[in-house]
Amino acid sequence: MWDRLLLAIDQFDSGQAALDFTTGFAAASGADVRVFHARELSKCTRVPPLETAADARFIVDEAVFRLRLASIGAEGRACSAREEQVASRIVDEASQWRCDAIVLGSRRLRGISRLSGWGVRERILRLSPLPVIVTPQPLLIRKRRPMVSASDAVDRDGVRSRRH
Repeated sequence: MWDRLLLAIDQFDSGQAALDFTTGFAAASGADVRVFHARELSKCTRVPPLETAADARFIVDEAVFRLRLASIGAEGRACSAREEQVASRIVDEASQWRCDAIVLGSRRLRGISRLSGWGVRERILRLSPLPVIVTPQPLLIRKRRPMVSASDAVDRDGVRSRRH
């Protein structure tokens, strides 16, 4: 099927979800993985990046370590790029390493960012001649609180008692 995958990872939960997916997929298919992380630099020079270069390298090293623990051939690279160049850097990296597909996580943007279609994922989809696998965002499971009926009362200490 596919022999080489590019895993474009970020520092958010979506990056970890993509890593988990890629680990399972590569283990099943026997593919090697190139982990790539682009540390985003703002257009405005006064805005500091979200992470240091050492943080970016750590993200890649940790992902490569986890893949190798699963007996998957892996190597990685981190770089710095301006916001508007991140997608093209990911596509270029996949091309240089002769990947068969690109795997990335989804942060599920909301509001105006979603409507404008200017997210990294959308730009990669437009630029890449390769298949792009977008892993789902991790599920957030919220605990449901028991419903309080009108016959239940709560005293000042927060203890619930049943009215008769």
